[in-house]
Order: sequence, then C-alpha cells, then structure tokens
Amino acid sequence: MKPEQRITAIQKLLAQGGPDVFREIAAYLEGDDREVRITAIGALGELPVSEKIKFALLPLTEDLDEEIRYLALEALWGYTGEDVFKAHIDRLKDGDELVRISAIEGLGELRDARAEKYLVDSLIDEEEIVRRDAAEGLGKIGAVSAISTLQNHLQQETSSLAKVGFYTGLYLLGSKMHLKSLLNLLKDPSYVVRCAVANSAAVLADHENEKGIKKALQAALRREPTIAAQSTFQRVLDELSS
Repeated sequence: MKPEQRITAIQKLLAQGGPDVFREIAAYLEGDDREVRITAIGALGELPVSEKIKFALLPLTEDLDEEIRYLALEALWGYTGEDVFKAHIDRLKDGDELVRISAIEGLGELRDARAEKYLVDSLIDEEEIVRRDAAEGLGKIGAVSAISTLQNHLQQETSSLAKVGFYTGLYLLGSKMHLKSLLNLLKDPSYVVRCAVANSAAVLADHENEKGIKKALQAALRREPTIAAQSTFQRVLDELSS
C-alpha cells in the first residue's frame, strides 16, 4: 500500500470509530514512512483518552525524529500520570526548540506543582519562545513561590516576545499590574509580538479586565498595518464578544 493510501486509511478509521480503531491506527506507527506515522499520531490524539493510547504515544516522545517527538507530546495533552509527567520533564532539554516548547506547554496543562523547578530552569533557555512559554507555564501551574524569580529574570530579559510570557505568567500569579505592561506591547515593532500579546490577552480576559482588553485591541486593530496581526486581533475580539 502506498503512503497516500495508508494516510487515507488512517483518516477513514478515525472517521468511522469503533472499539478496535485504536489498534488499527496504532499499527501504522510501526512503519518507516514519516508522514504516515505523523498522521497516525494525530489520529490517536483525537481519540478519547485511554491507557492503551497513552502507552503507544509515550515511547514516541523519545523518537529520533524531532517532529515525531513534538507531535507525540502534543497528542498526550489530556493525559495524566507519573509517566506522562516524566516524559515532559525529559524533553525540556531536547535539542529541538519546538520539542522543548511542546514539553513546557504540556506541563502547563498538567498543572503539576512539581514542574516549577524545571520551568524555572527553562527561563534561561537560549530561545526566546521557550523562555516565554516557561514563564507563562509557571503562571498556569500557580507557582506563587516563583514570583520573585520571574521578576528578577524579567528585569534582565531583552526580548519583547519573551516578555509577553513573563507578563502573562506574573498576571496569572496575581500581579495584576502586569496586564498594562502586556497591552503596551501591542505597539511593539514586531507583528509577531503584537500577535502574541493578543493571544495572551484572550487567555487572561475575565469580567474585570475584558473591557480594557477589548479597548486596547480595538485601538491596535485600527493602526495595524499587517494582515496577519489584523486577523489575530479580530479573531480575539470576536472570541471576547462571544
């Protein structure tokens, strides 16, 4: 069977469902075609949570292919347990930045307080996106004891993109004044930063701050020159309005 046919077969299995669909999809993980394996991982991630799927995905977090590792971690969102926690911790030092990001995001979703010391270590990662997500992750897991550490690192941080995560994390930990600092980055020269701010603002929005966030985004939308950021701002505004 050609790779294209195997991919189609996986998609059909996912659509039809059934008690044996996991076993049939998992069989495609054993092949040597990268795209087929990637399709199978994505399909397993869409199936209802089960121990069998977890045990099929965990070994893939150590695969030689960095995209396989990244997608396996992503597919494990929604799963818990010591083995899942360890799989994410083990990948925080991965050689690929996207894998490290996926591991950090997964730890944020796990909400496990033990992740604090590992996320703190990632605040000095060479990649600004990793530092951003690590700082936000500390906020997600409620690491109040890391507030002073975040503040100290923020004073030394030179990347606006990383600062988005620091402001978001600190806000989640109760430092409300950092929302203004976050929204001020809507004027940053980089549209990537401006988009990141909008996405983070959507996460932080509540009944108390929603009006101010919407006002800042509406003003940013009026002056925004790039289509990418315009689209992001409008999407977030629509989400907040709904």
